[in-house]
Amino acid sequence: MNSQYIEHKLIKKESIEYREYQVSLANQAIKENCLVVLPTGLGKTTVALQVITEFLSRRTGGVLFLAPTRVLAHQHYEFLKKNLLIDDIALITGEDPVEKRKKLWINSIICATPEITKNDLGRQIVSPNQFNLIIFDEAHRTIGDYAYAGIAERFQNTNIRILGMTATLPSEKEKATEILNILK
Repeated sequence: MNSQYIEHKLIKKESIEYREYQVSLANQAIKENCLVVLPTGLGKTTVALQVITEFLSRRTGGVLFLAPTRVLAHQHYEFLKKNLLIDDIALITGEDPVEKRKKLWINSIICATPEITKNDLGRQIVSPNQFNLIIFDEAHRTIGDYAYAGIAERFQNTNIRILGMTATLPSEKEKATEILNILK
């Protein structure tokens, strides 16, 4: 079998297999805010990686990749470190003291948990203006009292591209519509 790989100046050679549906979703997310709904294991993180590389290669500003748990944030961090030719990728969680976080927030790519991000935005340790792309993994959590909702609100009405990813969209139409509206 002859595998094809995604080629990009920021992606390690032969590290990411080319899948047409992932490339198509990434191209859409590059053009406009969107919500990617794919079952677990079909490459939402690979779609995010493609969007990240495009934004980093053509625009100023960094990338904020949010995941609801430390474990997930760490998985994204490891995936990006493994597949990108970029050194300034940071993982930020509530376990990091404030002084360390202040230094970590200056990296090009930040993988973080929502609570610490919301808190550091509120403390003005980090500014929404330093990002040109924000990714919400498990985007179905952007409604209600969850920290994602407050973060999404901080980024509304900005020129920052928003990519939401989830494997589980709520079955109730109102909740699904609310998520889409928050991410637009």
